[in-house]
Amino acid sequence: MVEGNEYTIDLNGKDLSLEKMGGKANNLGKMISNGFNIPPAFIVSVDAYDFFIKKELKNKITEILNSIDFKDDKSLSSGCSSIRSIITSKELPRNLFLEIVRRIENLPEGYYAVRSSAVAEDLEDASFAGQLDSFLNIDKENILDNIIKCWASYWNSHAVKYRHDSSIGHLDSELKATGIAVIVQKMVDADISGVTFTANPVNGSNEIVIESAWGLGEAIASGLVTPDIFVLNRDGKIIEKKIKTKNNGYFLRNGTNTLVTIDKKNKKRSSLNPALLKKLFKMGIELEEFFCGAQDIEWAIECGKDDGKFDEPSNSNIYILQSRPVTTLTDEKENNDILWTRAYGDEYWADATTPLFYDVMGKMLTDYVNHEGARIMGYNEITDSKLLKLHKSRVYFNSWVLEKAFSYYPKFARSQELLNYFPLEDQERISQYPSILHKTLLSQILVAIRDPDGMMNRTDKAYRKWAKGFMEKCESFDETDLGSLNDRELLSLYDDIEKSGIKHYQLIRYGMVSHSIATNLMIKNWLLKWLDDKDGSLYAGLISGLDDNKTVQMNIRLSDLAKILREDNDLFSKLDSVNNRSPITESDVNRLIDSNHNFKKAFDLFITDYGHRSNTREILYPRWSEDKTYILSVVKLLSSSDLDLRKKEFESREHRIKTEKEVSSRIKKQMGGFFKEKVFKIVLGLAQTYLTFRENQRFYLDHLLFRQRLMLREMGRRLCNNTIIGELDDVFFLYEKELVSFFTSIKEIDENISMEYRNKISERKKEFHRYKSSLPPKFIKNGIEFDDTVMEYDKNAIYGAAASPGIFSGVARVVESIGELSHLKENEILITSNTDPAWTAVFSKIGGLVTETGGILSHGAVISREYRIPAVTAVKGATSIFKTGEELVVDGNEGIVFKKE
Repeated sequence: MVEGNEYTIDLNGKDLSLEKMGGKANNLGKMISNGFNIPPAFIVSVDAYDFFIKKELKNKITEILNSIDFKDDKSLSSGCSSIRSIITSKELPRNLFLEIVRRIENLPEGYYAVRSSAVAEDLEDASFAGQLDSFLNIDKENILDNIIKCWASYWNSHAVKYRHDSSIGHLDSELKATGIAVIVQKMVDADISGVTFTANPVNGSNEIVIESAWGLGEAIASGLVTPDIFVLNRDGKIIEKKIKTKNNGYFLRNGTNTLVTIDKKNKKRSSLNPALLKKLFKMGIELEEFFCGAQDIEWAIECGKDDGKFDEPSNSNIYILQSRPVTTLTDEKENNDILWTRAYGDEYWADATTPLFYDVMGKMLTDYVNHEGARIMGYNEITDSKLLKLHKSRVYFNSWVLEKAFSYYPKFARSQELLNYFPLEDQERISQYPSILHKTLLSQILVAIRDPDGMMNRTDKAYRKWAKGFMEKCESFDETDLGSLNDRELLSLYDDIEKSGIKHYQLIRYGMVSHSIATNLMIKNWLLKWLDDKDGSLYAGLISGLDDNKTVQMNIRLSDLAKILREDNDLFSKLDSVNNRSPITESDVNRLIDSNHNFKKAFDLFITDYGHRSNTREILYPRWSEDKTYILSVVKLLSSSDLDLRKKEFESREHRIKTEKEVSSRIKKQMGGFFKEKVFKIVLGLAQTYLTFRENQRFYLDHLLFRQRLMLREMGRRLCNNTIIGELDDVFFLYEKELVSFFTSIKEIDENISMEYRNKISERKKEFHRYKSSLPPKFIKNGIEFDDTVMEYDKNAIYGAAASPGIFSGVARVVESIGELSHLKENEILITSNTDPAWTAVFSKIGGLVTETGGILSHGAVISREYRIPAVTAVKGATSIFKTGEELVVDGNEGIVFKKE
């Protein structure tokens, strides 16, 4: 605790403390005290927050924290909302109030930024980035209210959950990782803004990269404008310069960031002249030397006169807004120039990944999909390459392996959906990479000889045969009491199930990686070339309404349950009552299900058929048979609509048949039409088969993963009972070799070894929870992360990939986790990072879909076409660019999302 007159801090003071100021403010203070030009500012210290909370609110907040069930989103949200309400409604102690007000009154006129600066924000083992609120363009009269709003944001649901999961105290001010400071800083009336990287984010070299555009930095951050790019060597010589067309820019007008059309003479003109570029280069080098490491520097320039600002007079003032370490540098430096891409990994791992699951599925993809498959097909260059990398709890693929594999594809098959796995600067090169058609033909001959089940006419049949046999094995497994097995028997059973699943991976390497992509792209290409199917409506019609799609069948069954619920008001009221309570117990669920005989019968049968599925592949999380609450919430959501998915699927099937006849007729009328139609019909049949294959393989993979999860949890239970790990689910934060070693080692596990593994698990859990709600950059190279530039269409639109045709205008709903789907309303546009089959149950309600990842064959795209919902995938930064409540237009024909004026 501090005495009066110490609750606010001058940034030019000498005794600056991270514990009092937080990471952002501490950096600013260091720069000011060492002569760097920072906009005028002062800090409301952590002591001020701590004094207010401890003196007035600690007991109330503690009581609310103790009532929160951190496993229940509603309980967490309600508790945090209550804490924020009491913070914003309580008057400040008089001495604290007067000190802050005096500081504000002494500020020069203008508009201010009021930013949160958490103590834990920049510590090595914690990351609060983006979780706390900041407020821009605040006039002096409203600064105090916004300081309190920043304090309240320390209690946002995401921040509280993060602290809980990372074992960071919420109220213990003795800990170095608690508390929040607030920066009050004058807004720069910027004429030019940008960023300087003192390490090239694309190739990891020590080149200086400067990006700039007219106006405030918001235009660059939002993706509205592609900035000018300057690459300089360490001598300051420009080695690359890209001047972009900058149609718009944000400028500070009367306290508002106003979008302004750039006049014609400046649209294509460089936003930096040589003198400013030299100053920015020098400033970057100095900051790097001062902070002893590569820096990511945000800056803004006021040109110093009201007219002709873009002439950049000599008295231009460069302000440093922020300088932080280039945190994209990874701990593990690669031995070569491997480019790692997260984009392909999103097809397999849609969510954050635990170390154990990375091993469980990663070794299968490496050993059987990649290495064994490459050897069979004669892809000798990639038979031993490292395929995968786990980074920030996300799985990245070796792009060199993908590129070599794609070189065996004909050029027309290198569609934009596949090219999106690579950086923009590489896409043109890869699309024009010479086709190795003779090797492609040889690979098919080798498959026919070495692995006949890989032939296109046999893979689906072979998979169905395997699936039937595997389901019989699962029936035998389900009769086994895992707890009664000794360690050796448990490991033997695990090995048996794992080996039984190898055939799954050996067949998907053809069915998904080759057959599905090749045939669907051929059909798409022919429809465009022969029938001018630019909007993809014919393609969508041909591949929807297919028989035996397990995901569609699952959604129909959920729709049937919703219909029963809709027709029983008493049952609906009971479900509504249960859903509004926290937490929901197993007995609540069972009592509700038992209250309606027809509902219970249909629900129990659903769990029998689909209880092995989950909201994610990640085996850390319960399957539906283990936790039925998600199914109930989806059924309730679907019951608000009278849409009958059985009827809709019948209509989709009829539409497909009609489209097939129309396409066949139109192709026959062309030159060589008889031959074209015969070939088209054969390839279409294969495309439809392997599109269904693509969906259904996930259904059976879920069966495999469910049984593996049950055995791994049994192993975890035994380790927990022997106090080797702290809690049962800690087992998923071991790597597979570590786990197996506990059951195969003849040595006694002593306390030191146990403590070592507990520490490792603790660190891995912190990383997992830190990154599970955020999507890390798309690429890594030489240890540096980077993303593609957002593809702009015009000032209000962003490019993605056209995934399902049609145009829909409606209100956006940004959903960052499957738990938030309950907020979804009829005909809203669902915007999310990625989707899983479990998400598709609610697609019948939405009007449009926008995802940050995925292509035309992703689950979201397939089911969108099934329900004729316009969809755009691969929209970089969609969940941050678009906001809930915004009016948007989703153009699934062109792959563009528009913000309505």
